[in-house]
Amino acid sequence: MRKLLASLIVCVLFLTWTVQASAQVFDDAKSHWAAKEIQALVDAGVINGYHDGTFRPNAQVTRGQFIAFLVRALDLPPGDSAFKDVPPGSNLYKDIAAAKKAGLLLGNADGYALADQLVTRSDVSVMLDRAMQLKGDYPTKATLTYKDKAEITRYAYESVQRMTHYGLIKGTADNYFFPKKIATRGESAVFVYRLMEKLDLFSEDKGPVSLPEPADSSEVVVPVNDDQYIKVRMNTQGVPLTYNKRTTDKHIRSTDYHYYYHMGNASKPLGSLRVTLRKLDNGDVFIFTKFIHNGDNTYSASVIVPFQQSNAYSLAKYSAFGQVDQKHNDTFGTDKTSHPVGILSAKAGSAVTNEMMIGKNYISLHRQTKYANGQLSVIRELLNEYESYKVYTDTGRNLVTAHVNMSVKGKAISENWVLLSNKRLFANSSNRDEWFERTIKEYTSINNWLTADGAYTKLPWSIEPSYQMGYGRNIGRLQGGVYLSAYKGNKERYFEDLVVNAIADLDVFSGGAIAAGKTPIFKTEYTSTWLKKSYGTTAPYVDTRHNENAALFLKNASESLSIPQLSESNLRYADFLVQQKEIGNVIQVTPTSHLIADYYAAGSQKTHVSLNHALGEMRFLLETYKQTKNPAYLKTARELQAGIENLYPRWIRSNGDLWYQVNGKLQFTGNDYDWLTLMDLLLSQNAFEENGIARSPVFDKMIRSKAQYLVNNNIPIKSQIVMLLEQQGFGDIVKASSASSKHPDEKLNLDELPKDELDLLAE
Repeated sequence: MRKLLASLIVCVLFLTWTVQASAQVFDDAKSHWAAKEIQALVDAGVINGYHDGTFRPNAQVTRGQFIAFLVRALDLPPGDSAFKDVPPGSNLYKDIAAAKKAGLLLGNADGYALADQLVTRSDVSVMLDRAMQLKGDYPTKATLTYKDKAEITRYAYESVQRMTHYGLIKGTADNYFFPKKIATRGESAVFVYRLMEKLDLFSEDKGPVSLPEPADSSEVVVPVNDDQYIKVRMNTQGVPLTYNKRTTDKHIRSTDYHYYYHMGNASKPLGSLRVTLRKLDNGDVFIFTKFIHNGDNTYSASVIVPFQQSNAYSLAKYSAFGQVDQKHNDTFGTDKTSHPVGILSAKAGSAVTNEMMIGKNYISLHRQTKYANGQLSVIRELLNEYESYKVYTDTGRNLVTAHVNMSVKGKAISENWVLLSNKRLFANSSNRDEWFERTIKEYTSINNWLTADGAYTKLPWSIEPSYQMGYGRNIGRLQGGVYLSAYKGNKERYFEDLVVNAIADLDVFSGGAIAAGKTPIFKTEYTSTWLKKSYGTTAPYVDTRHNENAALFLKNASESLSIPQLSESNLRYADFLVQQKEIGNVIQVTPTSHLIADYYAAGSQKTHVSLNHALGEMRFLLETYKQTKNPAYLKTARELQAGIENLYPRWIRSNGDLWYQVNGKLQFTGNDYDWLTLMDLLLSQNAFEENGIARSPVFDKMIRSKAQYLVNNNIPIKSQIVMLLEQQGFGDIVKASSASSKHPDEKLNLDELPKDELDLLAE
């Protein structure tokens, strides 16, 4: 492996110090189609920029330069001779000599490397093929279908076949290979990136690491994998940690390994420590640390994470992008959480060896209310969000060590989380910076307090037990729709990790039902005083919106991450909707029509139904019917349709607007959204047509009334909704709106519609 500096330099990063700069980012490559691959290779020390600070992704590459990229990627040992046209004084001499010794570059019959000749895509295929064979046996050849395959020369043909099969070489969108085309620096970065991904070369093989013995009884050592371990240490003297047990929970795409310890003397412990390793199937690991302290004193502890074969680090901090505005909200009060600390990148020289997202320390109290029926409403009262860490660099031992400190407060719960990866969490630093900035601005909608039991987020003031700093496991926030949307946008590893973590959180919340392939019904575990006062509903109860929310997330995650176990999540939720009539969670409108209540708890009164949510459920069932042809889905959808229609014209308010909801006594209340319900009505008509169902005249009357109300009150209508209205015959109402709200050349595109009820729930 590359030799590191031998001198001992120990530096300590305290919380308030300025951190090292991150790896170089080239402005002329940021928007290039190969930006991700370029940055990964720059960070790995495989490819460099120019002295003027540019990368020049469109510059052509020579044979010698491409060979140099491969030598650095493979970390080949040095050679002792090169070729006639590569003298010892050449900048490429060391790389060419290493390539010659390894058999990566053979030269021609006259002993020339032809290093200064431009490299073609055929040459690239041959060099990649030789590089692959150096690392193993990769014999399989694809049958080429490229339209220009006849132009591939004999010397390169089999290499192109093999590299096509293994995915290192790909044709154009119209299936041309262009064997004589000169490779650019951007294209070369992609070729080498694919090689390194295939051979798993981005993470150096550090070899097994022997577990050290704990320094004393106040320290425990927990193995993470073959080359990584962590320590948890009580910094307060005289507080031992004693092993208790280990348990395992299998989720989809991850497994939890729980290590339990007594805090204090085992015979009479002061509390407990649980360390959970959530190992994802891509190799990344969430580490959740939880102290429950039953004593009175406050102790100090640290989670210690050593990174082997590292002699430097950088730290990208959220706080560099501003400060969260913890302003008061009329419903939720003030959310006193903020964001994680940031990403620590351990390095060997400029190459990243490991990364760790550092979460903060959350100190809270368990609060509960017990009801006469024996059931509980449970929340956490947040006491403090705490940030403290140190990073040590010991270049003599090739070691970077992070200490993430925790305050273990008496009579309280103290929790912390970190995420470990031997690859970059963000391949593109611009994507990382954008996410950090977004988290600062939208901190109340992005989870910060992560635990092995699920994320805790701010709850409304109208909860029981009543605490202004009440936090809980909100099902709508446990699901990772916001991360899945981000992952679909840029495929960054960090978002993939958060999506898999969210699937595990939902599985934990459901008691393992998701991993077991069952249909989970998620019950809200804290009481809403508004629901209790209005309907007598207390925790635990079913919130159908949150269940729909979770089902849509699981279905979409299945599609985006290719998770076959979740492929029928939409069917499971459709079954859940069908079953609501059987369990009594419906408002019966007529003997043959009903609506599904937004909330349900055995023994409580019927709650209300939101119109837009009823439309969303109906359309969800119609879409699932179109997929499966299961008549039960169509039957329930038509019963919901009839339930809405049979309540007409009472949905219409005196001013022409729609009521927001109807309760079990068929009383209408609440102000409707400006245009969300209107769009749901329009899309419902489309869904009827797609399933061969006649258009609903009642829905048309509701659409006309709502649209006329918006126009009469000068409430803006989105241009795509205007066009949807025109398409469905309501152009006379929105004629003025149409002229003012859309571009003359704008066309109706359903993909560009604002988010409807199902979209909003999925996110």
